[in-house]
Amino acid sequence: MYHVGDQVIYGMHGVCSITDTETKIIDRTPVIYLVLEPIGQEGSRFLVPTHNSAAMGKVHTVLSRKELEELISFDVIHADSWIPDEGRRKQIYRELISSGDRIRLMQMVCTLYRRRLQMSASGKKIHMCDENFLRDAEKLLCSEISVVLDISVNEAKQYLWANLKEDA
Repeated sequence: MYHVGDQVIYGMHGVCSITDTETKIIDRTPVIYLVLEPIGQEGSRFLVPTHNSAAMGKVHTVLSRKELEELISFDVIHADSWIPDEGRRKQIYRELISSGDRIRLMQMVCTLYRRRLQMSASGKKIHMCDENFLRDAEKLLCSEISVVLDISVNEAKQYLWANLKEDA
């Protein structure tokens, strides 16, 4: 279970701090909510019902430094996973962004880095939708990396690029 003061990943919102718990009465039943505040987004907060497995399934503990280093070195992350069909790629990437699956997010980022380099070499750019998916995935991953390594988000982006570009 999570506690006030813990930092967690919450779906597409990135790293959040658990600032409190609230109990609300719903249909005469007390329901406990985690109060999450996204790091770097003043004034935003989310109430996550602890009894709702789908909502709690979007809450993940922040990686440790060792877990991050192991994760970023997994071979599967560096495997090319390009999906040629644009419609299918959009659907899969949309689902992936909301899933919070770090391994597949890093694999997607690595694949899009590789694709961007290939297109750039021939004087072209990747599709705007792919660029947007890359930006969203980088944002999620870099928010966590910056917390794990205690560095800025920009430094986290450089760290991600440096560790994924070797095969790109």
